[in-house]
Formats: sequence, structure tokens, C-alpha cells
Amino acid sequence: MKGTIVLLAGLEAENYGRKLMHEAHKAGNLGFEMARLPQHVSLKQPFSIPSLQQFEEFFDNFAKTVNPVIIQFRELNTFPSNVLGGKPSGCMSISARSSKELVALQKELFQKLEISFGPCPAEHDNDYIFHMTIAIGGAPYSNYQKAYQELRGLNFNQEFLFDKLGLLYYDDDNYKPGTYFCYKIAEL
Repeated sequence: MKGTIVLLAGLEAENYGRKLMHEAHKAGNLGFEMARLPQHVSLKQPFSIPSLQQFEEFFDNFAKTVNPVIIQFRELNTFPSNVLGGKPSGCMSISARSSKELVALQKELFQKLEISFGPCPAEHDNDYIFHMTIAIGGAPYSNYQKAYQELRGLNFNQEFLFDKLGLLYYDDDNYKPGTYFCYKIAEL
């Protein structure tokens, strides 16, 4: 069982991400796996949690300390990924500018998690690049490359408000489709 905390997109960013998901699918037949979650920017990758109830209590308290954040996006990226059930596929995301505000919020989250639960290691704790995923899994990587070639000319240099916090829950540590969802949302 895993969980994580993410910044959730405001309405304008949610619609933007969903539109790009659709465009990527039309260009490369990527599917809509990413539609299982709301558009978001992770503050930490999923990590093992002691219990959903304990993590939910932590989330509720942490949410009270967070303010809405404006996130500046930069460019489209795609790379190979086998995160969904270990099957080779791809991931397409829009990178976000690493602002002082985002870095400070991430650092605060890491510190509070360690105080509450001890070490909570997750992939990319030391090299995380803020981003919003628009497609993941569901197609061979060559399809992702095709969609990338078609979409890369769009203007991704935009900024959006992220005004909610989300608690994402993963029932299966292998991220099998259908085993994860946004369990709880808090308005900031």
C-alpha cells in the first residue's frame, strides 16, 4: 500500500491537461490511463504508508498549512516507462519550473513526513523534476514518440493555479490499472 500528496490543478489547468491528453491520444493512440487521476503536480512520488487512516490524518493537517500555488510550465517531454504493471510503455508530461515556492513546499512535506512516520523513501526523492503527466502506459513507446513529434510544436510555456491538495492512494505497489485513485481532496 502506497500513498502520496500532490497539488491538484485548478479548473483551467485541469481542462488544459485533459485536452492535451486527448490530443496525445489522437496523435499516438496512447489511451486514457492518466484520466484515472486528476491533473496534478506531485510533491513526492508514491511511498509505503503505515495505514490509510494514519496517512489521511497527516494529509488533513498538512493541507491546513498549504496555500494555492501558481505553476509555470515549460515544455513537453516523453520517455520510456514501465511503471504501470511493469509493462514497457511510455510517459508524456509537461515539465514545470522549479520555483522557490515549490521547492520549499516539497522540503516542508518531506520534513513533516519524516517527523510523523520516520524515513519515507520514494523514487526520485533527490532528483525529482516537477511535472504534470498527460499520458502514461497503454501503448508502446514508439506511439509516445509519434505523439511527441506531433505535439512538441505547441506552446507549453503557460502558468496555472493549483488550488487543491490531493491524497493519492495505491492499493497495489505495482501500480496496476484500477488499483489507484485520488482518495481525498482538500481545498487550499
